[in-house]
Amino acid sequence: MPWEQHPLRRGAPMGTPQPARKAARALVDPPAGFDDPLDMLLGCHRRIEKQLETLKRLRAHLDAKGIDAEASAAAESVLRYFRKAAADHHEDEEKDVFPRIAGRIAEAGEAARFHALRERLEAEHRGIDAAWSRLRKPLEGISEGLMRTLAREEVEAFAATYAGHIATEESALPELFARWLEPGDLEALGRAMAARRGVAFPPA
Repeated sequence: MPWEQHPLRRGAPMGTPQPARKAARALVDPPAGFDDPLDMLLGCHRRIEKQLETLKRLRAHLDAKGIDAEASAAAESVLRYFRKAAADHHEDEEKDVFPRIAGRIAEAGEAARFHALRERLEAEHRGIDAAWSRLRKPLEGISEGLMRTLAREEVEAFAATYAGHIATEESALPELFARWLEPGDLEALGRAMAARRGVAFPPA
């Protein structure tokens, strides 16, 4: 069965808290280009959620059926996404989005509040990276057809940490973009995001 049709890939997306759904403009997978960097960020969140669902279904599949071709394909899909796309997403925020917003906020109280939020989000990135490092090696083995254990508590912790992080960002970023960033800022962010992925801006 092709991976695109396999039950491990199907299923409802992981539940997102209501504020995050509202911030995401009720879109499951926003069809944004790099000329709309906020929607690009929100679209990355939706894809992260899909991969987290695949990871959770993979763990249940291994418990029920053991290693097979579908499990290996699912593990490779998760690995491919979190090795590159998720890492690019974190760099988008830490190297481009957060510094640009910080540079636009002139009022001291607002700047202090954003600084606290930025520190929290970047600390969460480090926690996510640490949780991912504990899952990466067993997933590499599974992708190669080897039976490895994905600990329930580690999978659930990784998914829960990411879900909370996404909810926090989506409760804050749309307002921050609307209040502080100008069209020139949005273009600069879009160009930086495109360059990070080695594609042209604007996309064809």
